[in-house]
Amino acid sequence: MRIVTLLLLLLAPPLSAGESISIAVAANFKPTLEKITAPFLANTNIFVTFSAASTGALATQILHGAQYDLFFAADEETPQTVATARTLASTDLFCYARGSLVLAGGKDGLDALARPELSLAIANPATAPYGRAAMEVLARPEFSAGQARKLVQGNSVAQALQFWQSGAVDMALLPKALKAADATPVPLSWYQPVTQYAAVLKHSPAVDEYLQWLRSDTVRDLITDAGYEPCP
Repeated sequence: MRIVTLLLLLLAPPLSAGESISIAVAANFKPTLEKITAPFLANTNIFVTFSAASTGALATQILHGAQYDLFFAADEETPQTVATARTLASTDLFCYARGSLVLAGGKDGLDALARPELSLAIANPATAPYGRAAMEVLARPEFSAGQARKLVQGNSVAQALQFWQSGAVDMALLPKALKAADATPVPLSWYQPVTQYAAVLKHSPAVDEYLQWLRSDTVRDLITDAGYEPCP
């Protein structure tokens, strides 16, 4: 199916040659979206730019007038808020992936979250859905002994990953899709589902052509391969 989709893209005439698409994308999904977009760029004359940050930070930019064509968030509520403010059609909101958490660096597995001497990085729960999910995990009774730990909050999951990779902290709670080494899966029942939605902020021939690519079987397979679950 992937080969068929790529052939169709190759054979199709360019609908929007020379046009561009500006995308705001939650930090957890940027590496996957870049991989997804590469075949599209190779077979069209459309230019795509990415701006990555936490979901909340991107939404604030959009609500204050930032000009993006698409917004890939890490939750469902934030793009719905943007859609209401921008009076978008209901068809301009869609689920594209479901994410999950892993613990990077916990040599004792998840029991390490109960050890106060081990520092931990998470994304800022005020702006990052994965940060909120991490706080739900840390609030579990079995980890109460670890509440005295050093807790470092990154502006996004990408910064939380950097804190751990640099050795600034012992552990990090991160999206599975970031593929951190030494990662232990966190049970999905321990936090609210991280269902990720996108919003189409502006239609154009280029955007509509890109959306057609995003909805292909090829892209769905790439999203699953990256470590995400299908949408419900």
